Amino acid sequence: MRLTDLLSGSSFRTSAKVAIGVLVLMTVGGTLLIGSATKALREVTEQQTLEEAVLLSDVYAAEGREGLVKAIGTLSKLVSSQEHISTVYDEHGIHLAGADLAMPDFIGVRDIRLQLVSAEGSQGHFVLSVQKFSDATLVVGRSLKAVDEMRVHMIAGLTAMTVLLTLGTLGLGLLASRESFSKLRSIEGVLARVASGDSEARVPIGVRTDQIDRISLQINANLDVLSRLMNSMRATTTAIAHDLKSPLARVGLVLNDALDAIEAGRDPHAEVERALSETDALNEIIDTILRITRIRAGSPRKDMQLIDLGGLVENTLEFFAPLAQENGQTLEFRRGEAETCRLLCDKSMVQQLLANVVGNAIVHGGSGIWIRVRLEDRPDTLDLIVEDSGGGIPDGQRGEVFDLFKRLDSARSKPGSGLGLALVKAVADHHDAGIALSATDPGSADHPGLRVTVSFPRLQVQR
Repeated sequence: MRLTDLLSGSSFRTSAKVAIGVLVLMTVGGTLLIGSATKALREVTEQQTLEEAVLLSDVYAAEGREGLVKAIGTLSKLVSSQEHISTVYDEHGIHLAGADLAMPDFIGVRDIRLQLVSAEGSQGHFVLSVQKFSDATLVVGRSLKAVDEMRVHMIAGLTAMTVLLTLGTLGLGLLASRESFSKLRSIEGVLARVASGDSEARVPIGVRTDQIDRISLQINANLDVLSRLMNSMRATTTAIAHDLKSPLARVGLVLNDALDAIEAGRDPHAEVERALSETDALNEIIDTILRITRIRAGSPRKDMQLIDLGGLVENTLEFFAPLAQENGQTLEFRRGEAETCRLLCDKSMVQQLLANVVGNAIVHGGSGIWIRVRLEDRPDTLDLIVEDSGGGIPDGQRGEVFDLFKRLDSARSKPGSGLGLALVKAVADHHDAGIALSATDPGSADHPGLRVTVSFPRLQVQR
């Protein structure tokens, strides 16, 4: 894992932007905070200086210059000149008492830096108050050293905090970028495996469901669909190659017979008719396969409409009635309590589903049986049930009948291509409907019958 890969990650870029924001905010906020604190402390120091100047002015007013000199001399012995200044000069600028420094050249209050001339000589930052009397000049000052030190400490502290926050943000961004990059590499690897033919490869999902994990879940769901489609395509290709060999071979044989008839001087019309019949059957099989493939691929449901499912059943059974009567079979329809229910569906698909199930019962159920279609209105579903009293399907084979070209009649003695129930399953899946096979009469050994139940979800049903 290269550093450039981590630095180019969106997580690190986001953290870098956050770090810049933190840096700017801390700089602006720190500047305002330090400025505000410094100003407040300077104002306090200036106020203390002015209060002391007022007190000494009162001494001068009461006792004159001599009293002021005496008071400042006493005060100078009690406090350090490095923190506090009290000085008095005569009218000629000659130093009389207090800290020994050059007499300021201004009247009023200022912040200045002073070089003290005393034995302890030092330089400092002071707030000075200078007052001029008739025969004296009074200078009172307070050191701003504490204010300056506070300012330096605040700058150092805020700078250190800003650096730590910035580095911490960048570090967390680097870790997040590394985690995201690892997940993206994992996704990349899985997609590469799928591209190379491993349709079972899936993206691992972390314990914490973050945004990448949610995308991974969606990728896995899409890979599941892709895997089913690929498997279906393989199965379809294999089934087509296997089950269409015989019809194609028959077409070839019939055409050879036609050629033989032509060479013998006979009319080949009958052989050509047989060949056309075989090719029509092949076209029908291919059309059915294509329709199943389109339905399984999830084509948009643009043809959905509200239909009266009971009316659809009646029309379908009316179409099959002559064929059932010819086979000695009885067709029956029971609406039950679902008389007023309407279904949101693709009408042609549902009609094909019903026709395939009923036709399957007529063809494979045997003569003399009854075939019953029922509608049952349940709390969560509307059930379309087709049941018969025929031979049924063994338990172990019920799950196989939905496969393409699956025929329980291995001898192929009955008409059919093995696509009818595969189409039924595709239509049911397209409508999010469940489909189940069971015996109509499980207690009967000879005629258990078959019950096909298609359960349409309640969201698609309107009363």
